[in-house]
Amino acid sequence: MATEPHGTLADLKKEIAAPTAYGARVITSRDATFGLDPARLSRILRRAQEGDPVAYLELAEEMEEKYLHYAAQLATRKHAVSGIDAEILPASDARRDRKIAEYCAQFLPVIQAATFNILDALGKGFSGTEIIWDTSGPDWFPVRLERRDPRWFLFDKVDGHTLRLRHELYPEGQPLPEMKFIVHRCAAKTGLPIRGGLARAASWAFLFQSFALRDWVTFIETFGKPLRLGRYDSTTASPADIAKLIEAVQALGMDAAAILPKSMLIEYPEVPNARGDNQLWRALLEYLDRQVSKLVLGQTLTADTGESGGGSYALGGVHNEVRMDILADDALRFCETINRDLIRPLVNLNFPGITDYPRYTLRVEEPEDMTALIDIVEKAVAMGQPVSQKWFSEKFGIPLPEAGEEILGHPATENKEQETEVTALAAPKSADVGKGVTPSLLAANVDRLEKETAPLVEGWLTQIEAMLEAADSLEEFREMLLAAYPKLDSTDMAKTLTAAMTAMTLAGKADVEEGK
Repeated sequence: MATEPHGTLADLKKEIAAPTAYGARVITSRDATFGLDPARLSRILRRAQEGDPVAYLELAEEMEEKYLHYAAQLATRKHAVSGIDAEILPASDARRDRKIAEYCAQFLPVIQAATFNILDALGKGFSGTEIIWDTSGPDWFPVRLERRDPRWFLFDKVDGHTLRLRHELYPEGQPLPEMKFIVHRCAAKTGLPIRGGLARAASWAFLFQSFALRDWVTFIETFGKPLRLGRYDSTTASPADIAKLIEAVQALGMDAAAILPKSMLIEYPEVPNARGDNQLWRALLEYLDRQVSKLVLGQTLTADTGESGGGSYALGGVHNEVRMDILADDALRFCETINRDLIRPLVNLNFPGITDYPRYTLRVEEPEDMTALIDIVEKAVAMGQPVSQKWFSEKFGIPLPEAGEEILGHPATENKEQETEVTALAAPKSADVGKGVTPSLLAANVDRLEKETAPLVEGWLTQIEAMLEAADSLEEFREMLLAAYPKLDSTDMAKTLTAAMTAMTLAGKADVEEGK
């Protein structure tokens, strides 16, 4: 069933990018943030775009360990994609295509397990994942997708896009064998992949927040504890007494206890305005965090709430953590990578001669505001719009009750009031009994409906007349009408009209039955 890939069979059967004890693929790394300042950061970024990205990739890795806000936002964006349910769609409805799709679908757990690591490309601009094939049987199985350290790769110096594997024998890098690697690129901007990672843009925020945080901690260490001032009598205190006073003042910083002679005194003078200045660093840190939130998630509502003024959680929930257009683009790029670097090789190795391939897909659905939807349903029902119970049950995930099962509902008193209103409107006058829906009965019901709704309409007219008198022009009157319209209470009117329509429907049915 399997077919041999031309010239790469030996490479496919072994791990070619595993770590080594020494050489080009070691797991040890340098401290990229030690002594980091604007000049050094500029050199690191410049060397990366010139073909030596090792220091930049080490910096990007450490940023996820030392810049907590950036790490949290980046993880949120990765999880937004890795949490979407995936499926394999057949190339067509033909039996063979459905069979191939089912064969590929059994490896969905393998893809799911590696999704988060493959999305490391979001921060660094690219990721390289080695496919570990199992060839112990007649088929080729991708048993594991192994993340490889991005420092073990480099880009072709001519085009800046082709990824190569570092090797001691190849200074320019070893070409990656076909059907052996999943190479995912995820650029936050157009241009070279090494310049497209989120870490490159966030590195400046990381640098400045590290300065601000360091200075803030120093400030707290200095002014967070009260100043201890020791006083002694210069005429009577001996050098030993002075040394004891110094020791006592220093010990108060940790022990808050000391023993002194009566001739010595320790004071705690207040430093005016010192503690209020810490808001400078706080404001800078919050500003930088908000910029990183916009860079990574495309919004700040779910990332920065409360004191930073980002917005409420309820409003942020509508954004579903990551802005929907960004999430959709991440999912689309990820699907393209999996289809190109895994699904196609999997089909080619196990189903030779296939030209139409199944598709790995992630279905991104924008979340609905269910609170607004249920408000629309409630108003529609009140106005007499028929709404399917089955649709409502499926839409809101509320199962329909079984026969004889107790259900929740309106209080009985409210139901009785509604029934009384319907009955009162539907009941014919004594003179019309037995006549069905005669013209006189219709006219009587119309008159009664007009009388019952008259107070409501008069209230509206009173409001409109007051606005007309207050307005200086038709344009101003129009604006006042538009502003007042959402505040008009139409509940009683809708209730009365619903009852009237129900009554006339019942009367009409009775007329038909009598005519049979």
